[in-house]
Amino acid sequence: MNGRSPDEVTGTGPASSLGDVGQTRLAVALQAAQLGLWEWEPATGAILWDARSTAIFGFQGRTVTGTIADVDAAVDPRDRERLSRVLQESVATAGSVEVEFRTRWPDGSEHWVNARGQALVDTDGHVVRLLGTNADVTEARAAAHQQVLDAAAMAGLVAVATDLGEAHTESAVLQVVTDRGTPLLGAQAMGLALLDHDRPGVRTLATAFDAEFLADVAHLPPSVRLPLVDTSTTGRSHFLPDLAATVPEFPDAAHIYARTGTEASASVALHGAGGTVVGALSVAFAEPHEWREAEERLLVAFAALTSQALQRLAARAAEAAAGALAARFTETLQKTLLTWTPPAQDDLQVAVRYVPSSHHTRVGGDWYDVFTTAGGELNLVIGDVTGHDQQAAAAMAQLRNLLRGIAHATDAGPAAVLTALDRAVADLRVGVLATLVVAQVRSESGTVRMRWSNAGHPPPLLLAPDGAARYLDAESNLLLGLEPATVRFEHEVVLAAGSSVVLTTDGLVERRGVHLQRGLDWLAQATADLARERVGPVADHLCDGLLALTGEDLEDDVALLALHVAADPSGVTA
Repeated sequence: MNGRSPDEVTGTGPASSLGDVGQTRLAVALQAAQLGLWEWEPATGAILWDARSTAIFGFQGRTVTGTIADVDAAVDPRDRERLSRVLQESVATAGSVEVEFRTRWPDGSEHWVNARGQALVDTDGHVVRLLGTNADVTEARAAAHQQVLDAAAMAGLVAVATDLGEAHTESAVLQVVTDRGTPLLGAQAMGLALLDHDRPGVRTLATAFDAEFLADVAHLPPSVRLPLVDTSTTGRSHFLPDLAATVPEFPDAAHIYARTGTEASASVALHGAGGTVVGALSVAFAEPHEWREAEERLLVAFAALTSQALQRLAARAAEAAAGALAARFTETLQKTLLTWTPPAQDDLQVAVRYVPSSHHTRVGGDWYDVFTTAGGELNLVIGDVTGHDQQAAAAMAQLRNLLRGIAHATDAGPAAVLTALDRAVADLRVGVLATLVVAQVRSESGTVRMRWSNAGHPPPLLLAPDGAARYLDAESNLLLGLEPATVRFEHEVVLAAGSSVVLTTDGLVERRGVHLQRGLDWLAQATADLARERVGPVADHLCDGLLALTGEDLEDDVALLALHVAADPSGVTA
């Protein structure tokens, strides 16, 4: 066999050791399956090939030895030892062969071969030859590898979805698109085009190009013939392999793509609520790019995730705008209903404040009130209706007016007023829950007394003339609106000249994740510190000082009321 060409040792002639049984049928089957035949005699090392095996190993036109050395010469060095081991094992066990290995053709290209065979034995059980087939599986392996890569790319969308879920601005969405999408697709750049609500055309968002170019294309009118503009206005997707395929339909791409070095591109529609087109996701390649179906599916899926992120942003913006509008209405209603000029008494200073929450969704429901009744008592009220919206503000107004009416009509003490109010809420089906403190202050013969009743509200804070602060935390009763038959208790304290009382809603002392008692302790200490400063009217100084200490980022709205007993009848504290 030495020195013969592959065509001379094809094993397909009449004298071939492959035999002639069913030769025609076998040839048809091998042709259909694109299989080549081989036969190897282990004892001599002789090997026979048919023409197709010769082609699979890249031997066309080459001289071969007709021995197993031809296989060694063709097989990639990385796979020789493994192939030899498989063949020897088949000889030793008289078994079958199935192995895949790489070959190197004379032009240096790499090809994968799948070889299958079976050992044949003589009457003594010794292996005399192996018969088998070869198949070129290079393309099949490449396709399988590409499927793995495509699946991995699709799996990479999980991370994209996670990052987009944490994006709270258009810029953050763009950053995810750029950071995640560009390497996922192997692209030069990615960007967004969004319909401009202020004027016809689209806004473009990108980061990969120079600032001058980005400024030039920041807004593109509908007349600009570009794939991303067309997609944004029509919803049509475009997958363009090169500039030659792009320019005939989109002539403006000629100079714009030239500025960015873009050759291939794609644009896929972004959808808003209800499926309306709101823009396009665009991708650019610096080299020609043949778009495979799997890549197109990947980009469409990426665009769907981006659309969801933009929809969330739009929903949040709409919600924030609606919340801000409602909050402004509620705040206006709230402030309209509150008493801004409390009645004055010579020996008593009263100051009131209301500050809305910095969070639009938490405005409404807190209130104060100061009024005198027929008996001459100064009535102080601080309350908090559950909820933070227009309904809470309206409910607050109802409670405030009911309480005023009951107090004036009955001229009763605080506990009786709260009891009557609780029954009125039930009978009139006001449907509200609230905490509040009602206090009545009377000055007689130089002695100032305060009676109060507490319906589940933070207790009044008493600041003695010597600066000692303590809470009037006598028994607190059930909040208003739960059980109208609740027995309510009334308490009394003498307010010495120079003392102060602070009433507030929980927005001043409650913070997320902090125990309420810590807030109450802070309020007592801060009030005592402010009292020692002796700046201006004490009641106003206490209110303004406490609000200044809380800062502007209030988690809840705050109603605040301060009463100060003057040290002498003139109302001036020494």
